[in-house]
Amino acid sequence: MSRAYDDFRRLACTTKIREEKDGWYSFEDTVFYGEKGGMPSDRGTINGQKVTDLRWEGDTLWHRTAEPLSDPIEMQVDEETRFLNTAIQSALHILDGYYAKMGLKLISVGVHPGNQWYEVDSKNLPEGHLQEVERFMTQAILHSQKVSFSYMDGRDYPDPEYAKYGEVRIVKIGDLDTQPCGTLHVSETAEICSFTVLDSEKTSHGTKVHVSCGLDMNHRLHESYDTLKALNHVLNTGTSELVTGVENLAQASRQMKKEIDELKNQLTAIKAAGLLERPEKVIVVEHVDSGELRKLSHGMMNQVRSLKILAAEIDGNSCFAIISPDNQARTLMDAVKQKLEVTGGGSPKIVSGQTAAPFSEVLDVLQQLG
Repeated sequence: MSRAYDDFRRLACTTKIREEKDGWYSFEDTVFYGEKGGMPSDRGTINGQKVTDLRWEGDTLWHRTAEPLSDPIEMQVDEETRFLNTAIQSALHILDGYYAKMGLKLISVGVHPGNQWYEVDSKNLPEGHLQEVERFMTQAILHSQKVSFSYMDGRDYPDPEYAKYGEVRIVKIGDLDTQPCGTLHVSETAEICSFTVLDSEKTSHGTKVHVSCGLDMNHRLHESYDTLKALNHVLNTGTSELVTGVENLAQASRQMKKEIDELKNQLTAIKAAGLLERPEKVIVVEHVDSGELRKLSHGMMNQVRSLKILAAEIDGNSCFAIISPDNQARTLMDAVKQKLEVTGGGSPKIVSGQTAAPFSEVLDVLQQLG
């Protein structure tokens, strides 16, 4: 195991190419970390070129850039990305220790900026638990504890799962947590900088807790501020009046929707009345969707004096509604089903159906009803 990752502040180095393979390079040394162990990849440059990809083959990290590389190799890792990734990784280790003392464990995590979270294997966390987690992490940051690394033969580690490794790296974070891990970590807990619990939700396996850690909080703050600023501009109000402005806007939207629905109902009633005046039994209705066809048929249901059938082509299907003043709608539907493959149903007064059969064929069958 490379011990180069014991110092997360090691961001640059000069090295040489060890091997090139199909545009991928391995080097005698590297400061880059490729995604593994729940930690995202570093970003940065090699000889001034952006690193476009990183991948592991065993313990060898392969690097890719857009253009070919040649010695000497100058590497530079993006400092902000390194701090972002390392802070949440170390914070989650501390939380591993915190929950272990409660007899619980973390079963999955999210570590990418803007989407940091962990899932604990309990759906019944104590009241006030999230506030306690935040206080605990704040104390771990304010009263900084050192992070140390040690190495041992995998066969000597208590867990037999690690016997296959020639060397196991043990990460000890003060008295907060100790566990095997090959990823980058802060050198002391103060370097996590900050930790905030945002929200939580129940999952099928436990509780998912959304958090923001380290420099991720800066990004989230900027996003929130920009959103508030945009809303202030749209609503033409100050931040202190923003909630009231949004509530007023939502109320106005609900009122407008109510008025639009009422106008649609009135229009449907007018259309239904017009259809009732038409003498033909089967009426082809154009420019309607399935919802409007249903509303039209129901609007006619209590006023119809003779059998009326509405038919329309909707989304490639032939749709229809049978309205029977004599309560024969289901019987007529059965007659249609004897000739066409139809889905649908309803009451003795009104049924609706649809079929993939050609519209002209459906019209012929409907004309024979009654």
